[in-house]
Amino acid sequence: MIFRDRRARLNAMSNVSRRGMLEAVGTTALAVSLPAVVRAQALVPVHVGASLDDGLTPVLYALKAGIFKKAGLDVTLTAAQNGAALAAAVVGGSVDIGKTALMPLLSAHAHGVNFKMIAGAVLYLKGAGTAQLCALKEGGIASLADVNGKTVAVASLQSLDQMVTEAMIDLHGGNSATVHFLELSPAAMLGGLESGRAAVASIGIPVLGAVLETGKVRALGDPFESIGNRYLKGGWFCTADFATRNTVTVRSFAVAMREAATYTNAHHDETVPILAAYSGLDQDALRKMHRDTNATEVDPRDIQPAIDAAYKYKFINAPFDAKELIV
Repeated sequence: MIFRDRRARLNAMSNVSRRGMLEAVGTTALAVSLPAVVRAQALVPVHVGASLDDGLTPVLYALKAGIFKKAGLDVTLTAAQNGAALAAAVVGGSVDIGKTALMPLLSAHAHGVNFKMIAGAVLYLKGAGTAQLCALKEGGIASLADVNGKTVAVASLQSLDQMVTEAMIDLHGGNSATVHFLELSPAAMLGGLESGRAAVASIGIPVLGAVLETGKVRALGDPFESIGNRYLKGGWFCTADFATRNTVTVRSFAVAMREAATYTNAHHDETVPILAAYSGLDQDALRKMHRDTNATEVDPRDIQPAIDAAYKYKFINAPFDAKELIV
């Protein structure tokens, strides 16, 4: 599916039903002191769902190190195939807390879906990004000013990835309104460039390293730096109703995640075996990979840049205060 102009995109987003949005998102956040009484009570069962990326590392570590149990929680982790399936599971109650990319959460809020963010996931920090816009060295694209009228591949349409790519094109002499966007899986990005299906592709880890090592592409810049130096790329969420009915559980999860993220950010090498065992990725490849930073708190200032850009690029109909997303 290709969106050829912003008006078409906005019309498409506006026509999404509330039920449709419920099936395409999810998120909630909070970070305060854990009441001592929690430790004296029986463990509270919590079903957590997430797709696989480096944002899952703190949860894997917290399970292994007993951090959730210390917080009074008996956490069960379920792998999710995609965001829509996860959001539906959260709404249906089979998953209590899930992890989502930021854009689905913004879109849901804009359509009146009341999800809340509990804890941050991957935090973008300029200079420590894990993605690049890439073009074939022999493909005629020397800079983003050459992209006008061409096709750019992203891992998901209507995503944060697409939005920051549009902003990056505009910042570097191109006109994103003329660009067509194509959805390709990360593993298919290099093939998409070589076949001519796309002139530029947004490629992230762990695929990025292997693509650059081929020597066939040139990197044109980190698209995520286009909207800010620091902001959340995703977060852990639940429904507003779950947060209201389970205040202590939500607070305990947030505190546990803060402890786990603080540790894993400073011990990337130690977490390689944990992530490799869960993901099936090679440990040597993970050690070579530039690892993400995971948020230790939820600050509305780390969400607002994406909200403002989403409105500017017509991914949402109106801007709003990031505080509305947070418990």
